[in-house]
Amino acid sequence: MAVKSPFIYSPITVHHRGDERSKKIDFQWVQGDVCEVQLMVYNPMPFELRVENMGLLTSGVEFESLPAALSLPAESGLYPVTLVGVPRTAGSITVNGYHTSVFGVTSDCLLESLPGVKTSGCTVEVVPALPRLQLNTSLPRSAHMLLPASGEEVSTSVSVQLFNGETRQLMIRLENIGAEPLETLELTSKTVHTKEKLFGEFLSWSLEDTLSQFPLKPGQVATLTVNIKVKLDFSGQENLLQDLNDDGISVTGLPISSPLRQVLKPRAESKAGNPPESSKGGEYNPVKTLEAILNFKYSGGPGHTEGYYRDLSLGLHVDVEPSVFFTRVSTLPATSTRQCHLLLDVFNSTEHELAVSAKNNEDLVLHAGECQRMAIQVNKFDFEDLPEPQDDRGQFTSLKQLEEERQQARGYEINSKLDICWEIPSLKRQGEASVEGVLNQLVLEHLQLAPLQWDVLVNGQPCDCDIVAECEVGDLVPLEVKLTNRSKHAVGPFALTVIPFQDYQNGVHNYELQDVVTFVGSNTFYIDSVNPTENCVCDGALLFLYTGDFYLNIKFHDDSSSRELPLDWFCLPSVHIKALEPALPH
Repeated sequence: MAVKSPFIYSPITVHHRGDERSKKIDFQWVQGDVCEVQLMVYNPMPFELRVENMGLLTSGVEFESLPAALSLPAESGLYPVTLVGVPRTAGSITVNGYHTSVFGVTSDCLLESLPGVKTSGCTVEVVPALPRLQLNTSLPRSAHMLLPASGEEVSTSVSVQLFNGETRQLMIRLENIGAEPLETLELTSKTVHTKEKLFGEFLSWSLEDTLSQFPLKPGQVATLTVNIKVKLDFSGQENLLQDLNDDGISVTGLPISSPLRQVLKPRAESKAGNPPESSKGGEYNPVKTLEAILNFKYSGGPGHTEGYYRDLSLGLHVDVEPSVFFTRVSTLPATSTRQCHLLLDVFNSTEHELAVSAKNNEDLVLHAGECQRMAIQVNKFDFEDLPEPQDDRGQFTSLKQLEEERQQARGYEINSKLDICWEIPSLKRQGEASVEGVLNQLVLEHLQLAPLQWDVLVNGQPCDCDIVAECEVGDLVPLEVKLTNRSKHAVGPFALTVIPFQDYQNGVHNYELQDVVTFVGSNTFYIDSVNPTENCVCDGALLFLYTGDFYLNIKFHDDSSSRELPLDWFCLPSVHIKALEPALPH
């Protein structure tokens, strides 16, 4: 090309690096794909310039250039031109320049002939042919473009709005639009741009059914289902305690905040006068945002044989609205030492009536903005059986972090057993109400099984959960006290005394029963040292001389062994015995 040519250009991939004569581009083209090179050109002439049959000049692998035509306005300034072609074989290809036809004159324009361009060409590696995957989803495209810090290119993004605790299925249609069979597929995900504390799995899927349809021939389609589940903690953003008290709701104990009270009910200081329209409830946005990238790594055909693959990324934007959350959590003892009552103050932060349900509980109906208390009887948990948090990557830099991880594992275990769910009938939407983020250390301790498990058996039957043991006056009643050591250390020795009494149900207990109940043997039991996982059983017997309802008070002797251990390790079940008249002989 002559120096006075109307074109001044440079490929966008060329950088002036000293006397470098051939530039190797740090990416690959794929055999059989339409590949492109972009040039920046301008027309310095005072008239419009029509360019015909403009294409790439290459050397190396066989390359089919697809000519282009363009019209450049007079004195156009920089103008981008994209030239395309298809490499037909694998190997290395060098883009040496381009050819044009202007005013009927054909010219070959080589990079090395241009002053100021210090490269003789751009070399690209062409890898063997690979399949090409196209994604279509059941969710609408998102207006929010994801820009990951790591620099991945996201081909498309989809969005969805969910209530906290809700699960939605993302159906993905995978179509092979290439010329090679699709043989392998790997899927990974990562959450980006969020400081929110996520509970449980945000995204989950199974590739088993999808891969069973492979290899996917050109034009064939497979489907994949990705489960989107959002569990966030909406507490702690704005002080709920005062606002709920303003509403006449008594909340004491663990204060957990709500982000919604400015929307549902303005604060006292903003009630005076006529506030501007912008401050009347709509200024606070309680919606939280989660963003993630699904990365599809796939291969097939000759490229797969040589170890090459393609990447395709799908962005996911999720707006999470609060549903129900718990403003107060506490516990009460149950009649069984292995159970307790979990008390939850449940707040409906939506604008709809919803129902909250739990295992073995009646549904609790909450109107919009309403808070009510529900009690759930739960079996206590043996947290010692939970696996220790794995620290393969060394992410636990302190004991505090390790303890937080343990607490999170316990919260997950409790939440899975409670199975608390909400449903909005008017919207036909439902989800999980999670307690994972609101269980403090005190509540966890109350929900934990004591390391020392005590069992009392009367006539061979365990006494617990309001069970009444029956016997006949004058019969010998076997009494058995069993200790199981679930702690990590040996315990004991212990001494305990069994004292019968009568409860008159008016606050008066009668312990003067020497002429009514007698022990066969001693009423004091001695337990030697008990090793971890082992148990010890003490036997005795009672004789009831009169009918009536009797209770047993089992007291521990105040010695050094019992004083060294926490008081809640010595929680024995209540024992209720009903002595009946002897059955008359037939």
